[in-house]
Amino acid sequence: MAAVPVTTVFAASTPNTVPVASGIAISPFLQKVTINQADAQKVFTVTLTNNTHFTQEVALSARDFGSLNETGGILFQGENDYTQKYGLTSWISLESTSVVLEPSASKSVLVTVQNRLSLQPGGHYGAIIASINNRDPTSGNKVSVQQELTSLVFVNKLGGARYDLRLKTITWNGNLFTLPSTVTLRFQNPGNVDVIPRGQVKLKNAGGRVVAQGIINDDSSFVLPESYRQMYVPLQRLAASPVEPPGPYSISVSYRYDGLDRTVTRTEHFIYASAALWLLVIIIAGVVSIKRKSLVIFGRKLAKKLHWPSR
Repeated sequence: MAAVPVTTVFAASTPNTVPVASGIAISPFLQKVTINQADAQKVFTVTLTNNTHFTQEVALSARDFGSLNETGGILFQGENDYTQKYGLTSWISLESTSVVLEPSASKSVLVTVQNRLSLQPGGHYGAIIASINNRDPTSGNKVSVQQELTSLVFVNKLGGARYDLRLKTITWNGNLFTLPSTVTLRFQNPGNVDVIPRGQVKLKNAGGRVVAQGIINDDSSFVLPESYRQMYVPLQRLAASPVEPPGPYSISVSYRYDGLDRTVTRTEHFIYASAALWLLVIIIAGVVSIKRKSLVIFGRKLAKKLHWPSR
């Protein structure tokens, strides 16, 4: 994957100083490593690039992340039950923990994962953290801003990996008079290796015709082991009449994970009344009300002429 530049940050400026934007990058953003039982170790590299006009010093370290939250945010935490089971830093060593980068220079650092007996089969997750202290060397004001860049490392040790993916809930927007435009899927991964969900969501009318559909996980997001992940699927309307008929509708979700050919399908049903139908009901009710009032008035006039007691 392409290098991910750090967010632009400006040093405190003085009247004679032009603000200097940081431009340190680390790549790849995500590295997936497979270890066989017979491997003694696996070695890969991370590359740091200095896109600024000044020499930069970068500190490197390895850190476990506790898990992902359900929207995909990485939670860097201290040691906990999750990091003890799925962490990686206990088996990672870095060629160097400090790198000096000249302007416009790049440097690669070796990272080694030791395949010791204590590294259990399945997934292990961590990150190489590049910490940067940015200073403007032309300014007398030595204000610094510390930034951290991450290169994620996903290791899968073979010989006991358990792949699994389950769809826990299906929810959607819309209401009785509006068809859904977005479906929210909540996946669970009960296995011990990260998986990438794939599949389709289809909105069907009472006759089984597909009204709208969407692709699951178009950006190839992953679900870590023993965690949940929400994924939002926008539905694209297919060519059809501008007004869909009212009646029972269904949302059908067919899903799998990368590497599995078999799909699982789950369907939810709901009733669509159609705004057009509701408007028609209002119009009919209005007409009936007007006619009823007219009949009442006519009856009163007739009773008056015939000298009937009016009510």
